[in-house]
Amino acid sequence: MKKSVSSFPTDPTQVSTVSKALRELYRNARHIYHSDPYAAARLARIADQAEYFLQAWPEEQWPTSLHSQQPLPSRHVLLAWAANAKRDAIAFSLQPESAWSYAHWRRITTTLLAALAPFS
Repeated sequence: MKKSVSSFPTDPTQVSTVSKALRELYRNARHIYHSDPYAAARLARIADQAEYFLQAWPEEQWPTSLHSQQPLPSRHVLLAWAANAKRDAIAFSLQPESAWSYAHWRRITTTLLAALAPFS
């Protein structure tokens, strides 16, 4: 059974778990290449999972800066990037393989990795 976002506890352990999940998604997305089978569908799935975990992060515990003191974009910005990557990847996963090019893969991957990079 899938838990709703509101059912997540707001303790530090939850934040650590969500952060680790986002870091793992970043690592997985980095290793998908445009020539891989089902690359667009795999990127769409990772973007979907990223949206879920970004929404699961307790809003009152959203960090204001990264470990290197760089400002962290708001959760809404990161969610928008993940949603854009998901939308574009889904659109290409429904087309014939010939429509998927390096340029499409690069654009989608860059957007998705930008949303996940703060947690890498």
